[in-house]
Amino acid sequence: MARLLWRFAAMLVGIGAATLLASGQLTENTLRAAQQEAFTARFQLMAQRAAAAAENALALRVPLTPDAPLAGLLAREAALEPAMRSFAILSAQEQPLLSAPLPPAPPQATDVATAQVRAAIRNDLGETVGAALLRYDDQALRRAQQHLHDAVWHAVWPALLLWCGALGGLCWALVRRLRRHAGPLPVPGGERGVLAAAAALGLGLALAWVGWQASAAGQASIQPDQLAKARAVARSSAALVARALEVGVPAQELVGVPAHAAALQAQSPEIMALAVRTPGGQWLAGEQPAPGAWTVAAPALVAGVPQAEVVLTLDPSVLARKLQATLLDMAFLGAVCLLMALEWVALGLGTRGARALAAWEARRSRLARRPQPRPGRGLGAATVRPALFLFMLAEELTRPFLPTWARTLAPGDWGLSPNMLASLPLVVFLAVVALLQWPLAAWSERFGRRRGVVLGALLGAAGLAWAAAWPSYGALVAGRLLGALGFAMVFVSAQGAVIDGSSAQDRARSLAQFVRAILVAGLCGPPLGGLAADRWGVPAAFALAACAALLAALVAWGQMPRPAALAVPVPASAQPLPGSLRQPGLAALLLGCALPAKLLLAALCFYLLPMHLQDMGHGSAVTGRLQTIYPLTMVLLVPLAARLADRWGQRSRFVLLGGLMAGGSAVLAWPGGGGVWPLALVLLGLGVGQALSITPQSALIADLARSLPARQGGGVLGLFRLTERGGSALGPAVGAWLLPVLGFGPAVAAVGALVLGGSLAYGWSLRTAQAAKRAA
Repeated sequence: MARLLWRFAAMLVGIGAATLLASGQLTENTLRAAQQEAFTARFQLMAQRAAAAAENALALRVPLTPDAPLAGLLAREAALEPAMRSFAILSAQEQPLLSAPLPPAPPQATDVATAQVRAAIRNDLGETVGAALLRYDDQALRRAQQHLHDAVWHAVWPALLLWCGALGGLCWALVRRLRRHAGPLPVPGGERGVLAAAAALGLGLALAWVGWQASAAGQASIQPDQLAKARAVARSSAALVARALEVGVPAQELVGVPAHAAALQAQSPEIMALAVRTPGGQWLAGEQPAPGAWTVAAPALVAGVPQAEVVLTLDPSVLARKLQATLLDMAFLGAVCLLMALEWVALGLGTRGARALAAWEARRSRLARRPQPRPGRGLGAATVRPALFLFMLAEELTRPFLPTWARTLAPGDWGLSPNMLASLPLVVFLAVVALLQWPLAAWSERFGRRRGVVLGALLGAAGLAWAAAWPSYGALVAGRLLGALGFAMVFVSAQGAVIDGSSAQDRARSLAQFVRAILVAGLCGPPLGGLAADRWGVPAAFALAACAALLAALVAWGQMPRPAALAVPVPASAQPLPGSLRQPGLAALLLGCALPAKLLLAALCFYLLPMHLQDMGHGSAVTGRLQTIYPLTMVLLVPLAARLADRWGQRSRFVLLGGLMAGGSAVLAWPGGGGVWPLALVLLGLGVGQALSITPQSALIADLARSLPARQGGGVLGLFRLTERGGSALGPAVGAWLLPVLGFGPAVAAVGALVLGGSLAYGWSLRTAQAAKRAA
């Protein structure tokens, strides 16, 4: 078994190394983008100021000649930037009209290629009649970016080598312990658990080290350029003030300063405030800086004499916040990769290897008198789980950006509002999945579980690739329709394979593995999808999801057994019965708890949350991070809630309590659910509530189905699945209907009130049933 442990450790090392390398590249790209923006912004401002001055001159019919006042502006601006190589006003035919006199470039800079910025000059009709062209030496930028590159990777490589060496040393120590025939380790998961925990701890420390080193290097390298940019912004604003003073506006009556400051803040978040004061220090307009604040100032010159001064208050923590967001992405990336590593144990070790390792651990546990399930069972779950996880991951990748992307592509001639069009791809997808659950159950038995998963994954990959290749609304809806067919095939076939490959003794454990693969995919997919959409664009994120679905098809074809490998009992097909809802307590459970719970989940997490966060100015990465709160809570709390409900024999009370908690958390979104942290608390409450109720609810339905004849029991189970999927399909449509009418917070609260009402109705039905039982 030592070889299997080494293979497992190699999997962790490989995925952890990929995570560290990706994190280093992500951090470097963030720092390079910030450096580029800070360095080039001042040159762009100069070009824009020159273009605006040229437009004013043309409006006053002042010719753009070398003796025009504009030439003096160019000369003054050029004198402020030693890196400038040329500054000229060009005609529409690219002929130079006037240029700033510049000293000759240093000999060492004559052979260096220069960068340039251009600002168009337009007349009163909006026609382009010229351009302001500025060329500058970007050697300083290249040196700074090389310094950032060296700083990041000098932190990444030692952390990577140290982490890999430590994990390899730990695995060697565990193997030596095994060869001495020591007993099992008294920790969950044994040797595998120790390796996974060490990998998580070491990767977290390595990422923290890389982030700290990158933050220090970024602050030291980028802040000088940010300060230079701020000085350029201050000079540009001072020129506006000087123009107002030149036309006779008294300094005490300057207007539009707050609006100008807001426009600057929108373009440059490091600018906190702007104020105007006299040379003597009297504040005229704008927001005064606090004592000790980081400020830059520029004089407003009239006839060469300072008449006022523009003061910018700067926020030095803007770069730190950008890096914090990147570090948060890195942390999520590390956690997601480790979770995927644990999900891919069967894929990395091979099905036989994973089964052998499980059998060996079970044998050691029996020798240590620790009861464990019989080894070798749950073959269906072990063979299906990697492919199922990959396919569900592909679908979860699209969740952070799907509704906002649909709203972006929404056509104006479909007769529906943009919000309704944004929800349509989700509604179509979930409705088709709901309607196909029942007929595909019998189809997958005849067609074959393995072929059903493969075909469904291929259809899902085709739908995602269609949406990536043709970024139009019609293609998106068609792709989601095709993806829904594939999703239904994969879900039904995979669930059937798990049931076929398990016995009555381990079926609950096998289904728990099935559900956990879906939940972990829901935990990993949104942050990865949001990160991909923000970095590379939505079509690239769809393409990434299509690749994951295609990989799922290949894994299913290679790992799932052929039909002859499993003795598949063909159960008597169950037909939904018209009288299924007449079973005692079933209508209240389905309509009061199951349907509203799924409706709330789909409305909030799938539709309202991405739309609201985009309207607040947040990207898909923030949406993806928030969307992990629900599956993470479910992964952690569902097993505990299931054990407690079974131990105490209070499944109905757990369902009631969970519904009340989930609905109450959603209602709290009305007064305080607009910000990121209040939304995180709402999602946490939703996750806790549904973790308490989802497993006891399924157990109640299963108990009722087992107490009925086979065909009636199958009808109850089919009705339960249809009700849940129907609630999921209704969620985005209800959210799209409520959002423009009520707004985000009241819309979430309204759906939460529906969940509360359904839970109270279920509680009342329980009380009525108990009273009737006592009376009988």
